Amino acid sequence: MSHTLFRIGFAAGAWPVLSMLFVIAINAEARSPALPPSTIQVESPLAHALETAAPDALIPIVIVLREQLSVDHIRAGGRHSGDAGRRAVIQRLQAHACRTQEPILELLRAAAADGRAARIRPLWLANVIAARVTPEVVYELARRDDIAFIHREAFLGADAFPAGIAPGESPDGLSEVTCGVELIEAPPAWDYLRITGDGVVVAVIDTGACIDHPDLRSHVWTNEGEIPGNRIDDDGNGYIDDVHGWNFESNTNDIADRNGHGTHVAGTVAGDGTDGTYTGAAPDALIMPLVFWNNIGGEMSVWQAMEYAVANGAAVINGSLGWPHAVQPNRRVWREVCENAIAAGVTVVYSAGSDGACCRPYDAVRTPGDVPGVITVGTTDCNDVAASFSSRGPVTWQDVPPFNDWPYPPGLIKPTVAGPGINTISCRANPCNGYVTYSGASMSTPHVAGAAALMLQAHPGLPPVELDRVLQATSRDLGEPGMDNTYGAGRIDAFGAVSQVSCPFIQKFKAACKQDGTVKAVVKFTDRSWDGRAVRIGIGDAFEANAAVRGRKAKLKHCCLAGRQTVRLLAPEDCREPVVVTCPQ
Repeated sequence: MSHTLFRIGFAAGAWPVLSMLFVIAINAEARSPALPPSTIQVESPLAHALETAAPDALIPIVIVLREQLSVDHIRAGGRHSGDAGRRAVIQRLQAHACRTQEPILELLRAAAADGRAARIRPLWLANVIAARVTPEVVYELARRDDIAFIHREAFLGADAFPAGIAPGESPDGLSEVTCGVELIEAPPAWDYLRITGDGVVVAVIDTGACIDHPDLRSHVWTNEGEIPGNRIDDDGNGYIDDVHGWNFESNTNDIADRNGHGTHVAGTVAGDGTDGTYTGAAPDALIMPLVFWNNIGGEMSVWQAMEYAVANGAAVINGSLGWPHAVQPNRRVWREVCENAIAAGVTVVYSAGSDGACCRPYDAVRTPGDVPGVITVGTTDCNDVAASFSSRGPVTWQDVPPFNDWPYPPGLIKPTVAGPGINTISCRANPCNGYVTYSGASMSTPHVAGAAALMLQAHPGLPPVELDRVLQATSRDLGEPGMDNTYGAGRIDAFGAVSQVSCPFIQKFKAACKQDGTVKAVVKFTDRSWDGRAVRIGIGDAFEANAAVRGRKAKLKHCCLAGRQTVRLLAPEDCREPVVVTCPQ
C-alpha cells in the first residue's frame, strides 16, 4: 500500500519564530487517489490546520518540486558571459520550471477557479511554487510524486532582522564621511581611481526605501520598460508599474519604508552626502528596493525578490537578514536559489547574523549566510574589533541533502569577510531626511555590497567568484592569521580591491626617499606582459617622466628633493593611489 511520510520541522521564518513548519515528504511510490485526514499521525501546525480549518479556509503553503536543476547543468554548455550569460541561465531555468511546474499549476488554477486556491506564486530561480489552498487541495498535492515536500509558510514579526544595538539619533557635528566608509577605504577609490559605483545596480532586499531622501533620490533604479501609473505591465515581466522595485509581501509596487531599516541599509550602499554626510560606500550606485518585510515576511518573498533582481539586471544582491538554524530554515532551497543567482552572474551578499558564538560547534551563522559562494559578512567596529554579537563559523552542510558536503570538522569557514557595523550613521526614513545611527550585522553587510559595486564599475561583468576572491585577497587580515571564523579573510579594503580589478597586471607601486633626497619609485607587475613598454611616473610638483619596464619592474629616480613629496603613477592611469614620502630637509 502506498504511503506518505510526515516529518516535523520549524518555521521558515526568522528571529523569533511565529509558527512551526510542518514538512510533508512525499514517498515516490505514492499513488493513492486521495489522502484522507486520518492518515496524518504526527502533530504539527500543518496537521493541526488541516484538522481544524474550515473546508474553505486557505492555508499558506510552499511546494518544492522534486526535480531541480543542478548548478552544473545550468552552466553546462554555457559559452557566454555578462548579460548574454545571464540571459542563457534565466532561459534554462525558466524552461525547466515551465516544463515541470505546469501540471501542478494546472491543478492550482482549477482549484482557484472554484475558490479553493489563491495567490499562486511560481518561482523559477528554484523550482518552487507558493499558494494559499484549502485542506482538500493539500491532500491532492500530497499524493503527487513530482513534489519533494510541502510546508506551511511561516511569517515574521517585529524582530525580523539581526539585532545588535538599538538604533539612536545621530550625534551633532556629523563628519563628512562616516567612519565605516572611511575604514573600508572607499574614498580613495572615489578620489584617485574615480570609481564611485556609477550605474551599478544593487538590489536591497529589506523593508523598502524612502526614495525621496536627499541622499538617495538620485540613486534609485528605474525600470525603463515601465510607464509609471498606467496600471499596465508594459515590459511583460509580471509586475504592474514596477517603476522602482516591488513589494513581495503585499504584491504591489509600494516600496515605501515604514520601518526605517531598509532606508538605512540603502544609505550605506549608495548615500551620496547631499544632506551633509557621505554614508554610502558607492555613492553613485543605483538602489533597487525590493520589499520582503514591512509588517510580515517569509522565505518565499525573499526568493521572489532575488528572482526579480536576477531578471531585472541587478549586479549585486544585499540581504541584511538571515534565518537561525534553530528555526530550521529550508536550507536546500536557499542554497539552490543563491547558487542559481550566482550562476547568472549576480554577486550575492548576506549577513552572517547577530548570534555571536552561540550554537556551537557550527550553527551560529544564519541562512543564507551559510551558503557556499555567498559573500557572508561579519561585523566589526571602526577600530577593527569584532562585534561580540557577530555570528562566528564554521558551518556544515553534511546533513542537508542533496548536498551533504562541508562535513564538520572542520566545516566551511564563515564569514567570508568582515565590515564595520557599530554606530553606523546612515539615511533616516522618518522623517525622510537626515541621518540615524544603527548598530548590527545588518549595517556591516551593505558596506561590503557597496564595495562590490565599486569593483563592478571598475570591471563590468566581473564574475562573482572572481569578485569574491579579490575581495578576500585584498582584505586586511585580522584575528588569527589567514582565514578564520570571526573575520573570515579580514576587514574589506575597497580601494585595494578596486585597484586590483582595475589594473590586475600591477602587483605593487611603492616609493621611498634616501638620505641624499633621491626619490625612487618602483612599479612591479604580476607578469612580463609589460616588458619593453613604459609607464609614466610623477615625482613632486614639477617632475614627471617615462620609465621603461624591464621584465616585471619599472624604476624611476629623481634627486635633490626635500620635505614631503607625492609620487604618482600617471600612466597607466587610475591604477594606484599616490604615495607620499618624506625627504630630509
